[in-house]
Amino acid sequence: MRQQQGVPADPDQAFLREFWNKWFADFPGYEILDPIKIRHAEVVVQSLRSLNLLKPEILEVGCANGWLCEMLAQFGQVTGVDLADRMIADAKTRYPHLKFVAGDFLTAELPPEHFDVVVSVAMFHHFADQRRFLDRVSELLKSRGYLVLMCPHKFIWDRTDFIRRSHGEVPLNWLNMGDLKRLLRDRFSMLHSGTIMPGGDRGILHLINNWRLHTLIRKVVPEPYIIRLKERAGLGKTLVAVAQKRA
Repeated sequence: MRQQQGVPADPDQAFLREFWNKWFADFPGYEILDPIKIRHAEVVVQSLRSLNLLKPEILEVGCANGWLCEMLAQFGQVTGVDLADRMIADAKTRYPHLKFVAGDFLTAELPPEHFDVVVSVAMFHHFADQRRFLDRVSELLKSRGYLVLMCPHKFIWDRTDFIRRSHGEVPLNWLNMGDLKRLLRDRFSMLHSGTIMPGGDRGILHLINNWRLHTLIRKVVPEPYIIRLKERAGLGKTLVAVAQKRA
């Protein structure tokens, strides 16, 4: 795992709080579900259904304005936590029937060994100390509770042309699947792992995802099948892990 140059190992919490408040404020339509959010939500919902839990206590880390918490409420009681206090205030207004906590996940007042499931989508890579994050998850989960975690796939994003708006201001610790499994194995047993949403346009991925080649293949192979094949081959830009806390 590589620490991004120019990023402090543990940025000041006041700075991070203001950064994320401003980040979300720059997206006045953040509540609109784009294809990426929809796909992330589908995977989380499918994962929870597969666990077949009865009215679980669910915690979402990095809940923003609570849009995913609202979807998760179909399964049980939901709590959302986020450092961006203005987003939490918005979430409380939007979804008054759910519980939201403003604060740093690592230190926020949350009941230990209380939750059946912890959900983290596109947030894990922003923690400078990812082992500490997983230790905190373990503290909050009941014995043999579950973690549903999704984060960027380093192999794909290292080979993708894009402009990251944070400009090195916050930690950005991308992982490959091997990195993620090594981090999880101290406290968790992996139940499912994979990737979703193929991407990338540099190096070998320039060939694999070439639009001309893709157009030719689609003439004989349906596109949904192509996508599933790439995901199973580990070429999705998001890593997905469903793990269980060891007793």
